[in-house]
Amino acid sequence: MVGIRFFVLKEDTLMKHGKMSILVGTSLLLSSLALSGCGSSGKTIGTLKIGAFDALNNAEKGFVEGLKENGFEDGKNITIKSDNANGDGATNTAMAQSLASSCDLVLGISTTSATALKGAVDGIGGSIPVLFTAATDPVGSGLIASMDKPGGNVTGTSDLGPIEAEINLLKKFSNIDTVGFLYTSSESNSVVQLKIAQPLVEAAGWTFVTKPITAATEITSAVSSLSSDVDVLLIPTDNTIAENMANVKAGNEARTGHPLIVAGCDSGMIGGSVVAMGVDYYKLGIQTGVMAAKILNGTKPADIPAEYNTDAVLKINKTWATSLNITIPEAVLNTAGAEII
Repeated sequence: MVGIRFFVLKEDTLMKHGKMSILVGTSLLLSSLALSGCGSSGKTIGTLKIGAFDALNNAEKGFVEGLKENGFEDGKNITIKSDNANGDGATNTAMAQSLASSCDLVLGISTTSATALKGAVDGIGGSIPVLFTAATDPVGSGLIASMDKPGGNVTGTSDLGPIEAEINLLKKFSNIDTVGFLYTSSESNSVVQLKIAQPLVEAAGWTFVTKPITAATEITSAVSSLSSDVDVLLIPTDNTIAENMANVKAGNEARTGHPLIVAGCDSGMIGGSVVAMGVDYYKLGIQTGVMAAKILNGTKPADIPAEYNTDAVLKINKTWATSLNITIPEAVLNTAGAEII
């Protein structure tokens, strides 16, 4: 920061040189004042998320914290511009284009937003770093070449949930015969989880039933219309459903006499789930913030391997289960680190 310099003119100097001396002195003082307010604004970082629900909000907060812990703080030596598309694809694309043309580094929070940012940067022939977080299958979605060697100007963190661990948790419940899988068919992140879950469910000796939706307005009827043979509803890390868990809850309440054990692969889904196990999105965001700090310090994105988050969080909604007359096994309740609400 440039300090303020004061100029003192002697009385005889003022008398000798008249108004010109006063003007010169005043001009120098104003210039010094102007410089004191400038300083270095640092780099501008743009963040874009497809919607504002717990998982993505927490990832964004963690990202900011990760940067701060590594010496980069918004309003001090960096500027962060945050945009939220509120679930609208056209808005997501427009915001991505705006950030790509005005920032030094961008972060896409979700596969949809990260893909839009990568496309926007590529579209203007740019090479600014693109980070992603809460992107379930970054390789399959074309964001990076591989997790170990992402290549190009893109890297980040995946929120692929512990699907196998969640299915193992469900094995502790008795009388499960059929598992339903609710997902948004247009979300590639959900489709890849379906492919992971199906063989695991079938290996457990259960029947696997898929229930695709295309919009949030279909959630309640999709849940309530599931056959009475379905005992468990498994929900992947799906943006559309995560933002509308109240609709899942309403659909389950409509299933009088045969409520579902709802298992969410995102701990933020616990409002409409009996059990929810997933990554800690705040910690996932911190991991991504650390990557951003490395890039700001000169490391190329291609040299930073993409990462998963291994800190699975288990939440158990005992209150909701009781209201549904679902008994949660003691073996589930006693799971180490479980948060019971």
